[in-house]
Amino acid sequence: MKKGTILSKLLFVFIISIITSCTSTEVISSWSISNPPTNAMKKILVVGVMANRETKDQIEQAMTGALNKEGVIANTSMNVFGPKRFRDMQESEITSTLKGSDYTAIMIVSLVNKEKQVQYVPGTYYAYPYADYSLYYRRYWYVYDQMYTPGYYESTTNWVLEADIYTINGDELIYSTQTRSYDPENAKDLAVSFANSIVNELKTKKMIP
Repeated sequence: MKKGTILSKLLFVFIISIITSCTSTEVISSWSISNPPTNAMKKILVVGVMANRETKDQIEQAMTGALNKEGVIANTSMNVFGPKRFRDMQESEITSTLKGSDYTAIMIVSLVNKEKQVQYVPGTYYAYPYADYSLYYRRYWYVYDQMYTPGYYESTTNWVLEADIYTINGDELIYSTQTRSYDPENAKDLAVSFANSIVNELKTKKMIP
């Protein structure tokens, strides 16, 4: 087999692995208030509510970063309340801290469910065309090589997350949505995909410009 053909196959497999490794997130339910208060989304505190600290931090950071890019001032609960968040604080302390600040809304992101699935992926044939030259016929002709990938069992985990936005002063729910992220490779991958999905939703519903 020619060297160029082998390199072409390796490049093809590499590209396929990159495409399939990207996490996709879809919105499965969404609601927003018809007339949100003026400047409700001016400055938002993002709070992750989940047991895994790494996932919590990554989601807060990704969400604030995505909001900041859209001109919304956003900060993480880690920056405001420290690594323990609300663990050692009374509800009255949290409320007074936020109402005494210039925050206009709070976004609470919580883990609703982790859906684990095991499925069998059948083997696949890939055909690769390459040009070869025949001195006898004095022309090009195409030959197709085939490479077979054997079947295997694949375990996937889908994350169902919920995001709720409340106004600080009025304590009013103005936005709520649930999303499903398909088999993220790591916490950062999950967080970025989730944050982009939420920001796009907020723009579609005209919650942010």
